[in-house]
Amino acid sequence: MIHGRGRGNSSGLSAAPQAEVPTPTPVFIRTDLPEPVIALQNETDVPGSIAARQADSSAYRMWEVTGSAHTDLYTTLIGNTDRGDDPTFADVKEQNDARPPFIFCGIPVNDGPGHWVANAAIAALDNWIRSGEPAPSAPLMDWNTEQADFELDEFGNAKGGIRTPWVDAPVAVLRGTGQPPADAFCNLLGTTERFDEGQLAALYPDKQAYIDAIDAATDSAVDAGFLLPKDAELIKARARTSPLPTSHPD
Repeated sequence: MIHGRGRGNSSGLSAAPQAEVPTPTPVFIRTDLPEPVIALQNETDVPGSIAARQADSSAYRMWEVTGSAHTDLYTTLIGNTDRGDDPTFADVKEQNDARPPFIFCGIPVNDGPGHWVANAAIAALDNWIRSGEPAPSAPLMDWNTEQADFELDEFGNAKGGIRTPWVDAPVAVLRGTGQPPADAFCNLLGTTERFDEGQLAALYPDKQAYIDAIDAATDSAVDAGFLLPKDAELIKARARTSPLPTSHPD
């Protein structure tokens, strides 16, 4: 499992005062070995390693997770209390304190689908090793024609890549980038911008519309192999108890 590869090149093989040893750019994963590999890429790291994208093979899969970040609120703060049975972990939170008192970011950090898809990736890799059944192939994220950023949908979320309820039944703009440049470490944590009540009301006129959207997006991700059925149960259960949609404008 290769997680969060932020560069398409390779690390140096020497350091001063030794002579520099040239290394290739970009670097690709070998496909002539029997060991299966899943490259699990988040939205933060895709731009830096886009030159190293390579086609799937009999021993290789690339998973680019739309709406995710190199690290996120789950990784830095809330994941240590998750025992895998609490539906509220499916909520999308807006929080600048990524790891108080050490990490405070200018914009609320990403609270997207990263760990949920990672669960599925680990299970897929384990099954690949045990049974020989390859992990599912995934679509790549859509890179815009200017080759400068992802193609974005009408909400501001990226198109393409692995689809989950966080981007196909959204309640927020979830990006892998967007923190102020001065916050060097925070640049790895991406951003979350929750929709306001008007946006939520337009998307989900009533509670059942929200439940239906979550159910459809969740089932689609499970069928594609990018969410585990057990996790899907939690996500769908939370849609039924969530306060969303909150209220509707007159």
